[in-house]
Amino acid sequence: MDELDGAGDLLAAWLDDEPRDFYAQVTLVVQDHAPLLERPRLARAAFEAVRAGAPNAPGTLWGALIMPAWVRLVVGPAGSAALDAFVAAVKARVAARVLEQIRRADDDSLDRVLRYSPVWGGAIYRVWQPGYHRQVFWSEYRLSTALYELGQLPVAAGLADAPGAWPWLWIGGQADV
Repeated sequence: MDELDGAGDLLAAWLDDEPRDFYAQVTLVVQDHAPLLERPRLARAAFEAVRAGAPNAPGTLWGALIMPAWVRLVVGPAGSAALDAFVAAVKARVAARVLEQIRRADDDSLDRVLRYSPVWGGAIYRVWQPGYHRQVFWSEYRLSTALYELGQLPVAAGLADAPGAWPWLWIGGQADV
């Protein structure tokens, strides 16, 4: 009978709502998948805002990549609540810096973030889609693989000849600011 009690404890632990700390690959998507961050000044503002938040990352911010329509971060180890709070802070910080750059410029970038809603009080500026995409992993091997893949994304998209050639990629201590 003791064996069954142990199995019940194992099942209860497995079903527990509080998962242990994990590493995560997080993707933030620009509103309507618009290539807002293809403009170098906006990509730079986003990159600097992400890097400025690195000390506040739960665990460690292992890598960051700015692409034209999205931002990807590799962070951890962290729990769900800490990761959610960090992502919300990054989204707010990046949106503020990007909107500041957009308001200074006299170009069509504002059209990509401006929404008008008479119900919600007029002009609404939205940089990000609601929420974020999260891929969770627990091993350092998978962390290493995620960082390698992060560096390959600009090459696969045809935006750079080599991972080190993309200016908006940061992995570990390698920074091109």
